[in-house]
Amino acid sequence: MSANIVFFAVIMLAFVIVLYARRGHGEGGARDYFVASGQFGGFLLFFLSVGETYSIGSILGFPAATYVQGTPFVLWFLGYIVLAFPLGYFVNPLIWRAGRRVGAMTGVDLFRFHFDSRGLEKLVALNAIICLVPLGEMQFVGLLGVLKAFHWPVSGFVPMAGAAGVTFVWILLSGIRAPAYVSFIKDTLVVVAVLLVGMAALRALGMDGAATQTVAESPVHRPGEGNLLVMSTILFQAAGFCVAPANIAFLFTARSDRIVRRNQIVMPLYMLMFPFLYAVAMFARHGGGAGTVANDVFMTSATTLLPGWAVGLVAAACGLSGLVILAGNCLTLGPLVSHNLLHGLSDRGQRRGAQVVIGGYLLFSVVAADHLTSVMTVLNTLFYMGISQIIPAMIAIVLRKGVGAFPIGAGLVVGDCVSAGLALFGPQPAAVNAGMVGLLWNFAIVGVLEGIRRYQAGEAAMRTAGRK
Repeated sequence: MSANIVFFAVIMLAFVIVLYARRGHGEGGARDYFVASGQFGGFLLFFLSVGETYSIGSILGFPAATYVQGTPFVLWFLGYIVLAFPLGYFVNPLIWRAGRRVGAMTGVDLFRFHFDSRGLEKLVALNAIICLVPLGEMQFVGLLGVLKAFHWPVSGFVPMAGAAGVTFVWILLSGIRAPAYVSFIKDTLVVVAVLLVGMAALRALGMDGAATQTVAESPVHRPGEGNLLVMSTILFQAAGFCVAPANIAFLFTARSDRIVRRNQIVMPLYMLMFPFLYAVAMFARHGGGAGTVANDVFMTSATTLLPGWAVGLVAAACGLSGLVILAGNCLTLGPLVSHNLLHGLSDRGQRRGAQVVIGGYLLFSVVAADHLTSVMTVLNTLFYMGISQIIPAMIAIVLRKGVGAFPIGAGLVVGDCVSAGLALFGPQPAAVNAGMVGLLWNFAIVGVLEGIRRYQAGEAAMRTAGRK
């Protein structure tokens, strides 16, 4: 009973914070609704950005994957996150400046204004939407795993529908300010929760007889996995982290590029939780996880080691993580449709249209979590492979280089096809990350087609000059 009371008290506190965030902004336009008119300071931007990384996927997924795969997973997972922060120190301010130059509301706006191509804008928007689709289902699966700890006598669909309703109300009330303001309490609770479970796991591991039962390590290796695959994955996903749709949208909420850069300095504080999550995985592997399903490692350890009120606090922290990430994904995806795919809508129409899209996205995600998990898992493996294919275009945008829309679009399509084909049907060539192979093909296509375009433009200019 105490776990239920603590859990619902935290959720109600989050509602109060959302209402507070709404003050003075209830009737703002689309730009204020989706990117807060670019007025967030360092405090809100930090918690909004870390809110994207302190996700339910990290809290549950890291100990789950470590429990199953062991050290190899830890190396590449932590490696790409560590690299993403210094890379973002240099790249993120450039993206912010590019967005401020054109008054961008979404990352796709950068493509519209820089390449002056409606077709490329739609292509990039569709690419981002496809990549974002499985992320909603991921949050609901994680939420369902957390709520199982309460043993409520209802089907899994009921709590997922309730979580979707809570997220939708948050978004309706406060837009991007909802996840930004709630992230403050969420991230604080996540740190407390991970410390509680992690320290309890360390204490249990230190007791005599705690490691009497060992779960055999069964690392999952892909064909040809080795150091080259690990390093290429780290490089590829660190770059992809910087150009992810949600990350770009969050950057546009900042008041200045200086705030963006300063935030990257403190972002490594995010890594605080991983040693404790590793301890949880080790507790599950050595005596505390016999028969435990991998995705349940964190919550099973929490219920085994902590009293009821602490279990409620841990569940609330994980639940808020899922809701905040879900809200952020919704507010990223909605304007991609109402603002980028559907041109001509009024400011009010963009906001209302995005809300309709968000409602449909939440409904689809609930159904997918209930019936289409295997399909969504396949799509989720393609997330970084898809979003990272815009890297050549982003380089041209932030450096203000004149590149044709057709070479960029062709490179994106080829990169997506090569990455997805290798990941789903082909071997790992030379033990290199499939997404990295696709990105190299992407760069090659852009380079060749841009060279042809410039040659043809030069020939046309010479003919024109000769006639004169």
